[in-house]
Amino acid sequence: MQFLPYQPTGFSLKIFNDRYAFTETETFSEACLRLSHQMAIAEIPEKQKTYVDRFNQVLSSNVFVPGGRIWTNSGRQNPQLLNCFVLDPNKDSKEGWGKSAYDMIVTSMTGGGCGDDFSDVRPRGSQIGTQRGVAPGAVELMRLIDACAQPVRNGGQRRVALMFSLDLSHPDIEEFLSAKLTQGQLTHANVSVRSKHTKAFIKAVKEDGEIELHWKGKNKRNISARSLWNTIVSNAYNSAEPGFLNWELVENESNIHYIENLVTTNPCGEIALSAMEPCCLGHLVLFRFVQDGEIDYSALGDTIRLAVRFLDNVLSVNHFPLPEMKLKSDSLRRIGLGTTSLADTLALMGHKYGSEEGNKIVDKLYRFISKAAYEASVLLAIEKGSFPLCHNMKHIESGFIKRMPAKTKSLIVEHGIRNCAILTQAPTGTVSILSENCSAGIEPMFAPAYERRYWDGEERKTELVFHPLFERFMKEGSSVEHFVGSRDLNVRDHMEVQKIIQRHVDNAVSKTINIQQDVPMTDVESAWLEYLPYLKGTTFYRESTRGNVNKEGVVELPPLTAIPLDEAKKRFKESHIVAKEAVVDCPGGQCEL
Repeated sequence: MQFLPYQPTGFSLKIFNDRYAFTETETFSEACLRLSHQMAIAEIPEKQKTYVDRFNQVLSSNVFVPGGRIWTNSGRQNPQLLNCFVLDPNKDSKEGWGKSAYDMIVTSMTGGGCGDDFSDVRPRGSQIGTQRGVAPGAVELMRLIDACAQPVRNGGQRRVALMFSLDLSHPDIEEFLSAKLTQGQLTHANVSVRSKHTKAFIKAVKEDGEIELHWKGKNKRNISARSLWNTIVSNAYNSAEPGFLNWELVENESNIHYIENLVTTNPCGEIALSAMEPCCLGHLVLFRFVQDGEIDYSALGDTIRLAVRFLDNVLSVNHFPLPEMKLKSDSLRRIGLGTTSLADTLALMGHKYGSEEGNKIVDKLYRFISKAAYEASVLLAIEKGSFPLCHNMKHIESGFIKRMPAKTKSLIVEHGIRNCAILTQAPTGTVSILSENCSAGIEPMFAPAYERRYWDGEERKTELVFHPLFERFMKEGSSVEHFVGSRDLNVRDHMEVQKIIQRHVDNAVSKTINIQQDVPMTDVESAWLEYLPYLKGTTFYRESTRGNVNKEGVVELPPLTAIPLDEAKKRFKESHIVAKEAVVDCPGGQCEL
């Protein structure tokens, strides 16, 4: 398969210039070469030129797109190239409180997002061992961290991105849910509840039983499981938070089960990490591998091998915010290879996203990616060595690797593996726009067409936007009947795709379950309970539940409004008839005024 050089245009070019260009004049091609030189530093001298060329080939053709920090900081002095980190969960001391604030500030000021779990903090009102008085509780520490984020943001750094989680059994869990969602606090953080006993919790909910809240075996009290679940569902339905982290599944699937526990996820529900671990992200641009309605698996496999090597090299050349983060990364070498443009890929192949036939394609595709990525990491281990804490026999005992093909497991036993975990699925917002404005991550396309509202100075304007692939099909006269937008899918359609992909991903999957405003909360609740055991993390967003409020406090129309398929086809034809008539009126390219 021949990959041609890619040059972003329009909104894709604007994103590149605003977010990722090193200078005002740097071109996309120059940026790809800059990244290639940065990552080739990790190779031995006699191989560096070869890998500059090979990395540049996949980057410049946009079949592989690295995470945003890699684009922004490659080539700078002491570059920090990683998107997110998980901080130390040991917080139940005055030193722990101070360290939490310090670690967040330092990490955020390098552009890194922070995942932070507060389950170690003794609950509000409990006794402090050697001192008079009582503990302020986990939520007070969250408020402190959230307050520290504001001056970092004011300092002109990247928008502070935080994830706060608290175990479902923590005595402060009800205050935690109320603080963000009722009192409007913790504004710099996404919030998620974390459950180490998800199946038992689901059983208690269904049987109207109780669960025990406790902290390290103390401060015990029982509450209704159904009441707590109703609060979680209601808040997710009405305000898109909290997410739910199924830590029982996370730990059962963890490839480092024999080394240490995982703590929480990075800010975007896609990599579960141990204390002070980073996420190192890059994405296969899937739709570029479709040729004549089929996926070129040979070209995809070649790209996967280079992408795994590229991300492993990122870890080698990165400058970490804190020394503990470098030590942890060097010990485990976790990477996160994901994908973008899944919906566009299915559309190019003539399949509906969420359909039975489409889901069969998804299952086959992500099984292939998983196997190819693992074999690539084994090859790297043969060449460069396994990650230092790797124990070959124990490594294949994780719940995830047990499902891998026998050949893959035997290779790990014989040679080890370079990276403790390899695969993920991130949201890929701006890098998807950079990549020809393709559908993001594993999400369905937002809509075949939509109205976008934006501020131009003091004036709010509206423009009609067509999804690039929909526009291409319409211009070609091809059928678009298999195009579906996010709002055309029911809750189970969304969750089934996530479930299929999660089976083939060793880290986690970031997916937003987008639902229409009039979907009953009971539909969300029943589907959530059904799929919860199979998903490491879940997040819902119901249309218009986060309204756009103007300066006068009036709720306005949302920034994006989806247009149904039949209406999209009609408006496309109307807009292009006008454009065609304008061309006919000016056959020479100039018109009288």
